[in-house]
Amino acid sequence: MKKILLNILFLLALSACEVFEEAPLDKISEDAVWNDETLVRSYVNATYSSLQHGFTQALLSSACDESYSIHNWSNYLYIQKGELTPDNVGSVSTYMNLWKTAYSNIRNINIFFEKIGNSTIDEEAKQETTGEMKFIRAFIYADLIWRYGGVPIFKDKVFELNGDYSASRDSYDDCVDFICDELDEAIGLLPDRQTGDNLGKASADAARALKSRVLLYAASPLNNPDNDITKWEQAADAAEALLNSGYDLNSDYQRTFLSDNNEAIFARYFTQSNYHSTHLYNGRNGDHGQGGNVPSQNLVNAYEMINGELPFLDVAQTVINPLSGYDPANPYANRDPRFYASVLYDGAEWMGRETETFLGGLDSPSGSIEPWNGTLTGYYLKKFLDENIPPQGSSTQSTAPWLFFRYAEILLNYAEAKFETGDEITAREYVNLVRARTGVQMPAITATGEALRQRIRHERRIELAFETHRFFDVRRWKVAGETQNLDLLKIDIIKQADGTKSYAVKTMTGRQFEEKDYLLPIPRTEIDKSEGSLEQNPGYE
Repeated sequence: MKKILLNILFLLALSACEVFEEAPLDKISEDAVWNDETLVRSYVNATYSSLQHGFTQALLSSACDESYSIHNWSNYLYIQKGELTPDNVGSVSTYMNLWKTAYSNIRNINIFFEKIGNSTIDEEAKQETTGEMKFIRAFIYADLIWRYGGVPIFKDKVFELNGDYSASRDSYDDCVDFICDELDEAIGLLPDRQTGDNLGKASADAARALKSRVLLYAASPLNNPDNDITKWEQAADAAEALLNSGYDLNSDYQRTFLSDNNEAIFARYFTQSNYHSTHLYNGRNGDHGQGGNVPSQNLVNAYEMINGELPFLDVAQTVINPLSGYDPANPYANRDPRFYASVLYDGAEWMGRETETFLGGLDSPSGSIEPWNGTLTGYYLKKFLDENIPPQGSSTQSTAPWLFFRYAEILLNYAEAKFETGDEITAREYVNLVRARTGVQMPAITATGEALRQRIRHERRIELAFETHRFFDVRRWKVAGETQNLDLLKIDIIKQADGTKSYAVKTMTGRQFEEKDYLLPIPRTEIDKSEGSLEQNPGYE
């Protein structure tokens, strides 16, 4: 399924001409759609577009403390500055504010379930497509509750034009139960893994991975304020279901994100005709890239030294750890290998030359090439980018897959859940498996108690950087009031005549986070459409 085409109208018209010689050429009957396996498959294939990949202009990392959108794509500054309201949330990208599109897609999926029962297509195809649609619907509901909390569940209802849009919100726990039931049913209908031309289709393992994340979030402090240990046990069990399923950690961390490999559990794949523009959006301006989402100094400071010590002792990253060996005059030396695989810093080799983010450098805002696209933080994104594909002018396009779920996440999910159930030995074992991957090989974590909890959380920050996790992690842990109220930092670099450089960390932008910001506001238009039956999230009235 690497080459799924999402133009369903073309596929429907083509199949109609082939199958129904005497059918009208300008339309297809409803019976024709639901009793033809090719057309049903086309309908399901088109529904995969409901699952938004992360290669958007504004990465979700620019809505938290990982990066900064230099062009304010998607208006993520509303989020960074705590200015999101029910009235302006509609100006934020649908990747973030997906209420309307999510329910539109759920409606299309519910049409499938309304029709598939009476379909005359092959029973095996019926079961497989049913499993896929249950997975997709579960994923959409998961995306909704991670953003808004409990939402209305519509398992069967298909809204009609000008119909009754009144709706009440189901509880978060009820939504989790519904999602897990959907996933359990999908697991029973789908093969464990997809291969060959089916790569990219939902699988039982993809459903297990989604269930792992859903239950981990449900067990976390935001959604489990009483710390019900049974919820952590359920999260651990869900992750454990994938531990011996044949996946492993890829030996080359940076290339893990450039092509299919055995770490991928579920991904969106691309082709030369169906590609994404991440290289253009995030490439260096000195290469005619748009800069786009540039890593923050906050994230750079979080990468450990090669000896396993954190460079700073405090969350504000101002007090240097004397055991780390960190040298502020040589800040990029001896860091976690994942730093070099994820971030382009001043002096980093890329595409045959050094990156120049110092004042007046080719890749700076004062450079000679499209300076308006120059980084404002002193860094560029490297993760997801292929050195052989320039931002513009290449006949080869980027087909790097977007990894919705990969094995490293499952290991970290398991480590976190086992820690919270009191099993520190297992927690250390699994977080250290991630650190010990070939090509990374960071020292093992030996901490206990609260220090171990913080190291597990920190490992997620580093291992999963830019992969949409951080935004939700700091919220589900109920620590965003601390982490997201810190200024977003940048670095100013001056190159002296003798070639030496000085480094000064400064504020990129101030940020504000309040209690209400743990959830997004529901768009006011949706509240109005429901005639007041839909309850707004606290703090946004």
